[in-house]
Amino acid sequence: MWRYVVILVLTGLLVISAGGNVLLLRQTQQLQTDSDRLRQRAVAAESAQGKLQAQIDQLNKTQQAAASQPTSAPQTAAAPPTNPTQPTNPTQPTANAQPTAPLPSITGNTGGADPSVLRQIEYEVAGLRGLQPRSDVPLKFLSQDALQRYFVNNFNQDYLPIERETDQKLLQTLGLLNQGDNVVQTLLDVLQEQVIGMYNADDKTLYLVGEQSQFGANEKSTFAHEYALALQDQYFGLRTLMPKHPDNDDRGLAVDALSEGDAELIQRLWGQQSLTPDELNQLNQGNQGQNSSLDSAPLYMREQLLFPYTDGFNFVRQAYQNGGGYTAVDDLFLHPPDSTAQILHPDKYKNHVQPVDVMLPDVSPTLGSGWRTINSNVLGELDTRLMLQQLTDQTRAVRGSSGWAGDRWELLEKDGRQALVIKSVWDSDTSARAFFDTFGLAMQNRFAGARQEEMSATRQALTATSGATDVRRDGSNVLTVISFDRASADAVVRAVGAP
Repeated sequence: MWRYVVILVLTGLLVISAGGNVLLLRQTQQLQTDSDRLRQRAVAAESAQGKLQAQIDQLNKTQQAAASQPTSAPQTAAAPPTNPTQPTNPTQPTANAQPTAPLPSITGNTGGADPSVLRQIEYEVAGLRGLQPRSDVPLKFLSQDALQRYFVNNFNQDYLPIERETDQKLLQTLGLLNQGDNVVQTLLDVLQEQVIGMYNADDKTLYLVGEQSQFGANEKSTFAHEYALALQDQYFGLRTLMPKHPDNDDRGLAVDALSEGDAELIQRLWGQQSLTPDELNQLNQGNQGQNSSLDSAPLYMREQLLFPYTDGFNFVRQAYQNGGGYTAVDDLFLHPPDSTAQILHPDKYKNHVQPVDVMLPDVSPTLGSGWRTINSNVLGELDTRLMLQQLTDQTRAVRGSSGWAGDRWELLEKDGRQALVIKSVWDSDTSARAFFDTFGLAMQNRFAGARQEEMSATRQALTATSGATDVRRDGSNVLTVISFDRASADAVVRAVGAP
């Protein structure tokens, strides 16, 4: 789905906005204690770091000398020295390992960035993260025009036509798109406006957006963030963690929140350790006011894009701060979360509360001639919350979604008109009632002025000129149907087998 193609195309998307960036920087102050603790831990490595800098300087001198000899063959970067303690299993990282020598992993045109600065950031990020680089990471700069082509090309490759159709019609059926909104164009506009750096797990390349002659605080901070993602990929395999075209988008978003949350933590710790007060202030002031596309996007889409950098960060930070450090974070990658509910409620992850695998059969054959199933997937707690929030308010949305235990939806169509069925399971009857009541209100707002067919404690049904709904609760189970008219809504309810 749309959110997942963003994950696939932009592993390492960094949203920089007046709201998002300032919020993240404010939260960074909460990590000062962690940064201090890391500095204390790094005291023992100061001697090795001094040797590292000397080696970097010597490497630069060697490269400069080679460059001054036109008859000499091009110099290649020296391979990282063999580390006898380096694990051979890529899924078992050495916790808090410190690089023991300079690792010239950046290749390609570095523009205005001093290679020694890049290596130093690499070294510092690897030291903070405890993962020693295993391979080269090419760095490329993209202009705004090149960035747009990058997005379009990757969307064409990874955003399948059926997925585009599904996303457009699903959000329209839920009432989450304004008249004339196009999901693909909205995404392209937001990403073009907001992205300043990314790591692509397919070509193993790190991209920075902007003029090559500039490499200030924003670029340094972004480089640290994206390099952390490259290290994740080398040790844990991001494409293995996030395969293409899954049948559970909610799990994919949860894993993306883990990945980005880790990179966000590293970015902030690194910034507190390595950026000057003036540079931190530059980050605080950067890109303010450049958020028109982000601000105008539907709340549902906007908050989903920000989720990995906010709730994902809080999820990783909690594991890190609860005494486990990066050993605990590594364990998160070895045992990744299975739902956004586990990200939103870390105790569910800690207590191994797994989402319920809800079964929903293909009902289109039962409905008869002319019906087809467009797609089926999982909403998850985050999507449920954002849907309710856009159609009601944040307080009701949180209350109505917090007891989510599992769901599956199926999007149907007949004669170009859509019907949606959602079967959900909740932690308790009370949680199911909270969702039932909140969703009922959301549908009243969605279909303002609709006729109320029934408004009881177990069934809410509306009929409007533009559609019809049927919401039924049975204990901790809720069945939701939104369709284009009353007759089709009733038919879908019968096909699912609801009482």
